[in-house]
Amino acid sequence: MFYQLPPVGNPVQLSCTTPSEDCVQMFDDAYQAHYFASGTAALAAAITAAIRLKSVERPEVILPAYACPDLISASVFAGAKPVLVDIEADRPWMNLEQLATKITANTVAIIAVHLFGILERLDLLRPLAAQAGALLIEDSAQAFSRGSEQGLWQGDLVILSFGRGKPVSLLGGGAVLHNKHNSPDGKLARLIPELITQTDENIHQRISFFLKAKLYNWMINPRLYWLPQSLPFLHLGETRYHPLGSIEGMERTKLSMLPANIKTYRADPMLTQQTLATTLNECDLDRAGIIDLPQACNITPTRRLLRYPLLVEPERRQQLYSLLHKQGLGPSRMYPSALPKISGLEEMLSAQRTFPAATSFAERILTLPTHTGVTQPDIDKIRLLISR
Repeated sequence: MFYQLPPVGNPVQLSCTTPSEDCVQMFDDAYQAHYFASGTAALAAAITAAIRLKSVERPEVILPAYACPDLISASVFAGAKPVLVDIEADRPWMNLEQLATKITANTVAIIAVHLFGILERLDLLRPLAAQAGALLIEDSAQAFSRGSEQGLWQGDLVILSFGRGKPVSLLGGGAVLHNKHNSPDGKLARLIPELITQTDENIHQRISFFLKAKLYNWMINPRLYWLPQSLPFLHLGETRYHPLGSIEGMERTKLSMLPANIKTYRADPMLTQQTLATTLNECDLDRAGIIDLPQACNITPTRRLLRYPLLVEPERRQQLYSLLHKQGLGPSRMYPSALPKISGLEEMLSAQRTFPAATSFAERILTLPTHTGVTQPDIDKIRLLISR
């Protein structure tokens, strides 16, 4: 009980720098960054830009049926109808055949989600977006570039989140990266909503953030994480629909800490993930009927994952989750269902119900932690439990 790994979460680096130049250098030269108060607000801003660009009476955005409900929050706030597409069997990617049938004259954007850090197939989605005259919005909330990485951040607009448990975490904040090459005249950037940037933070707000960040860093220690996990009113790990109330800019305090946190993320040698991947490969998962999702998706060893996902048959998943949780090894079952069955979305998405692959995926997904708090003894225990 008194040792619990969080499913995700690296410490927040509290080093501040001048935000102007340092932040710009952290992104590919092809992109210009626009900062927001959250990843959800950033996605809403990107969808708003897509609506303004195409200008149709009843705009629609296409997104996967297995995803975070914040995608719905952003779509609704922007004034677009979310159109769900089932995923491929045993994969976190949208079903391309079904996606093609969902495109209409009202489609303003296709949202490609990099779930767990596994990259969507942007090269296959781009022709479909171009055919629809729609933007390809790359939801990279769970994936962050390690620098000279190929294949990441190719969308017309890219969404980043700096919330709790994200690859680069500042306990809040987000960004839209606008591809300057796709819009050399700057038109697309001008369509992104203007912000109410919180430039006038007072000393109390800054101190409050520093204290929250220090508390967060303290509480994600495995010797202490059991405490917030035991408090039901914190709703840790719960998946709910929360409507977005407004689009605001990112606080300057968080923005000033972004370069240090990006630098720390990119400097991580990924030893935990690599050791875990090697260990799982030694467990003969095929015999156990477990699908190693990164391996099945041909993810390169250099692609850093936010979580390490496995697909396990439902009864076995429940048993394995209970064993891992009892040992404090940070398992997660992620989103409990396809989006139409998420609490708060049942009525809104009542006309969109049948997504068998997404439903099966939700019933079988189990993730393991890859963050810096995971130790070799933790990985050894994971191997013993999975090999049973």
